[in-house]
Amino acid sequence: MTLHHLRIFISVAESGKMSAAAHAHHLSQPTVSQIIRELEEYYSVKLFERLSKKLHITEEGKRLLGYAKEVVNAYENLEYNMSPAVRRDTLRIGSSVTVGMCVMPGLVRNFSAARPDTDIYSYVNNTQTIEEMLLRSELDVAVVEGKIRNPDIVCSHLMDDYVTLFCATEHRLAVKKYISLDELCRESFVMREHGSGTREIFENFITEQKRKLRIKWEVACFDSTLRAVREEGCIGVASVRLLIPHLDAGNIRAICCADGEWDRTFSLVHHKNKYMTESMTAFIEAAHTIKDAPLPDRTKMGRLIA
Repeated sequence: MTLHHLRIFISVAESGKMSAAAHAHHLSQPTVSQIIRELEEYYSVKLFERLSKKLHITEEGKRLLGYAKEVVNAYENLEYNMSPAVRRDTLRIGSSVTVGMCVMPGLVRNFSAARPDTDIYSYVNNTQTIEEMLLRSELDVAVVEGKIRNPDIVCSHLMDDYVTLFCATEHRLAVKKYISLDELCRESFVMREHGSGTREIFENFITEQKRKLRIKWEVACFDSTLRAVREEGCIGVASVRLLIPHLDAGNIRAICCADGEWDRTFSLVHHKNKYMTESMTAFIEAAHTIKDAPLPDRTKMGRLIA
């Protein structure tokens, strides 16, 4: 098994076609087929299945794909960083949407100032997508607010957070100190997309209470959530950290869970087999030195009574 085998395998997996991989690597299609067979024999697994004249990667193939990308990327980083003409480090940082708005900008800005010779690529998406990219070695390190499920991802606590509901100050629930679950579920909601850690926390709570939500809007960012709350009279769900400037301005009303059931943490995450470069180590250290501001006082919010 060689790097050449892994590169061909990655190409087939990503394109879904032997012919495309053959064209990309200037090989014949039988040669590509032979390389895939050699990998399957070497690891004693089936990497692809052909169904309806299409290639479908197997679960074992997906597992190898993650490792293959890790090995090839490590080798390419080695070649790149050891080149006498380069000597620059690259760090690919991921963050979930909430973290990408309220934590990551300052962290990346300070890290860039401290390490100007490191090229930084920052990517923001929901927790599920960030986890998948870490497993595929498309990101080096990330900060997320959602739950990480794969045991190959190492998680460490970064800071505390909690999820709240919120409405416009003109909404009928804004004047109430205590809000029952029955009256809450009669309202229309704006929710983040599936894969969002914020959405998962609230939907799990609603499922446990055996209730259903009336979802009017499904959006991919906080700005759209805020607009639906202000202009459509919806109930929104968000990290309390995103609400701080709007609570201070007095133009929204927050509604918290009385027993702290929506508490969570922001986690620093990376693959357990990831080679720890100097820039990765420095970023992790920098992240753990963030000075965290106190969270808003829940006693000043409306309270949901389940």
